[in-house]
Amino acid sequence: MLPFESFSYPFFDLNTSADHRALVSAHLATPGSPIPGDHTRGLRALYVHIPFCDSLCTFCPFVKSVGTPERITSYLRALHIELQTLGATPRMQAWEIDSVYIGGGTPSVLTTEQIAALMAAIRANFRLAADAEISFEFEVKSVSPEKFAALAELGITRVSFGVQSFDPTIREMVHITATLDQVYNAIGWAGEHFANTNLDMMVGFPGQDHAHARRDARLAAESGIASVSTYPVDYVMTLPGWQDRIRSGELPRPAALDERSRMFHEARQALLESMGEQNMYCFGPSDAPATRYMFSTLYGGYRDEAVGVGAGAYSFIRGLAWMNDADERLYAKTSGSGLLPITQSSPYHAYEKGLVFFPKRLTFDMRDLDVLGLGDVYADRIEGIVTAGHAELVGDTLRLTEPGKLVYSELMAHFFADPQQRLYQRIVNRLSQQVGVIDDHEWQAGADRVAAMGASNALPGASSRTRGKRLPLVGTPR
Repeated sequence: MLPFESFSYPFFDLNTSADHRALVSAHLATPGSPIPGDHTRGLRALYVHIPFCDSLCTFCPFVKSVGTPERITSYLRALHIELQTLGATPRMQAWEIDSVYIGGGTPSVLTTEQIAALMAAIRANFRLAADAEISFEFEVKSVSPEKFAALAELGITRVSFGVQSFDPTIREMVHITATLDQVYNAIGWAGEHFANTNLDMMVGFPGQDHAHARRDARLAAESGIASVSTYPVDYVMTLPGWQDRIRSGELPRPAALDERSRMFHEARQALLESMGEQNMYCFGPSDAPATRYMFSTLYGGYRDEAVGVGAGAYSFIRGLAWMNDADERLYAKTSGSGLLPITQSSPYHAYEKGLVFFPKRLTFDMRDLDVLGLGDVYADRIEGIVTAGHAELVGDTLRLTEPGKLVYSELMAHFFADPQQRLYQRIVNRLSQQVGVIDDHEWQAGADRVAAMGASNALPGASSRTRGKRLPLVGTPR
């Protein structure tokens, strides 16, 4: 398993020097041109970020805070203006949105009236497909039967929330304050109004062992939820303060990277005892479609595009990725003035994106090699993983095999374009200094796996600055 796998692609080149707002505005000023000879339209998505929570989980790296009513009102005012500003651009006017994802933070901290106004603003400024998937994240302390009924009435089609673990010790360790009774109540209430319900789990917390991971997975599968998503804890993405508690001994040291990988796959097998596999992370009815926003668009191919609104929101269209200002107050000031609140952009045509995320999605349409001009570059890499038994060709479909699933994250790195591979190494080195969980053992575990599958260039090794010496468990928090 890679030491950093929960990435978006393409990576941001933080050395890009540009007027980021002007660069993005220029792209949005045109409707975009089709790929020559390609008549397939990709999926298009809108992400809406609500950065407020009832209480803060100590490991969570996302842009969030405990908001006051005044701050929430100010933020929503700016968010509505950004929806209007972005939605008025020629590119957005040409789009039909296939999925909307309202995430956070915890969107359910909003009142029913605020959610209704937000949905009205989305529909007023963006054209939604008739069958658009509209996902809404919630937290169990801020929902009720009445709120779920209101969400259904507003056109929400999917609800999801994070349980992370059913183990009381782990829940207390990461400051998840909801009780398990509240969790089960919310599952029951959600099921009364939605067929598409999901809970998220995580594997590899400090002190968690194989038995914990299997038990958590089985409890999730038996909870009454429609689908379960399970993810490995990605330590380079967790908060430095939480890492500092590990370093001090207040929290136990997590299992080694390779051991956490085995725990993750044991959790997957436990879910497969009673649920179908939808992709690398998600389990539920075998005939249910994958989550349209995450696994068909965010982890989709080059044609699939998404724009995000809100503090810290991420967007990617063909040839360009960008980020909004993550500071809630600066975001509100900029967006409230009618300007797009963009602080970072990175131009790059990620034609290979579908191959990079194929191990998460489990399949890749081989016809895209010719359509996107990937054949000359990637034919040998594909042949290599097929020969190694990590994938198989079934007609026009490249399909991940069971042995391939055990090295899925290394296979993602196997398909990085060379410039993106260098950016990945730079990002991981920076994160390892900020958070510091990655040490020689972490690097070597990933490097050994990559070498064993015959893709020795797929995982960047430790830099010359760190090679040969042990990095601290955690870095100095900023």
